[in-house]
Amino acid sequence: MRRFLISLIFMGILLGCKEKAENEKISIPEGLEAVGYGGNSKELCLSCSKKLIAYLNIEINSMYLFGMNPGFWTDMRDKYPEIGVIWVIAGQNAEKKRDRGYVIRSLEEAQFPFQVLYDPENRFFEMNGLQPGINPKSSLKFFFTKDDVYFSSPQVGIPELFEGEVEEFLKE
Repeated sequence: MRRFLISLIFMGILLGCKEKAENEKISIPEGLEAVGYGGNSKELCLSCSKKLIAYLNIEINSMYLFGMNPGFWTDMRDKYPEIGVIWVIAGQNAEKKRDRGYVIRSLEEAQFPFQVLYDPENRFFEMNGLQPGINPKSSLKFFFTKDDVYFSSPQVGIPELFEGEVEEFLKE
């Protein structure tokens, strides 16, 4: 299961990462809806100085990865409370019935410990000038930001490497 998660995240990174330049701002569009599953979701910290921003386009990918290793995100929340974790779930797919309700059901099934931002119009991708890789709609991206400025693209799919990247990020 862990290898599958690693493969999935690597695939998203390889197919969709634009190398962001230092000093480049990562912006969250105004008016995106915060969704979660009841009172069990940690509220978003858009004002946190240090953030892990994750982007997933559900027009292309399902939210299956949220349920694959639920302890990972709970550990992230508990071990690094000073890092705001912001997931932007973008797009919709009427054919596959992926919409706001799908996002909420998926978060509930996975017992995901954070609220997420739902972006049905995929404004985050456009606003930040993200460039597609092999896949024209680049469906999975991760960014560390400090004061809303790009810091690095963490390797979330490799727990040992990711932990070192988090520690380095926190030193800054």
